[in-house]
Amino acid sequence: MARHKPAAEGGYQRGEETRARIVEAAVAVFGERGYEGASTRDIATAAGVNAPAIQYYFDGKEGVYLECVEHLIRLLWRKMGDSVEAAEAALAQTPLKDQALIDASLGILGAVVSTIQDSPQTTAWRAFLDRHQTGLCPESASMAFEDRFKKRIGVVVRLLIAGLSGYAVEDERTVIHSMALFSQGLAFRVQKPKLLEALKWAEVGPQEMEQVRDVVLTQARFTLEGLVRQRDIS
Repeated sequence: MARHKPAAEGGYQRGEETRARIVEAAVAVFGERGYEGASTRDIATAAGVNAPAIQYYFDGKEGVYLECVEHLIRLLWRKMGDSVEAAEAALAQTPLKDQALIDASLGILGAVVSTIQDSPQTTAWRAFLDRHQTGLCPESASMAFEDRFKKRIGVVVRLLIAGLSGYAVEDERTVIHSMALFSQGLAFRVQKPKLLEALKWAEVGPQEMEQVRDVVLTQARFTLEGLVRQRDIS
């Protein structure tokens, strides 16, 4: 993607500020209208810039979409990075320790659940990601998200489940257990309107998010400990 940079130092700073403003606006517009439904004019209007600025800074709609994906990958790694690194450290121990693997699994799941907390920023990027995950976007963007975010976490999660269950990493049961366990966190994001309605909450603030996370992690711990017991009696 293009990265046009004004030569003067002051111009460079203004250019980076404009790029950031366009990306922030584009995340909201793509989240509301989807890739096909959004236009560069829509994005420019939301960002308060002229339409040619999209072409200048990003070489068009696909370029700004890709930059939105890169921006969100950075945000997600800030939320998930510590827990994934802790899991990788637990997996590097010899021999593997069940409690460390359980704690690492819960750490990742807890980070996933934390994304349901409301803020102006997270509301916009959640809508973008929900649209993005339908696959109605440039293939280059799907590949970037897969290669630079999902793949590493997916490998770690399957290794954790394999270590606790005794199944091979590629075993179908490992894959199913991994998806079943961690979809719990994602489910609350997808079903958040129903959660708010059922609990009479106006929003998911820090206190509400912690309550959801405590319940999800308690249930997940029972599941993980059950995998260990099943492995040990097999």
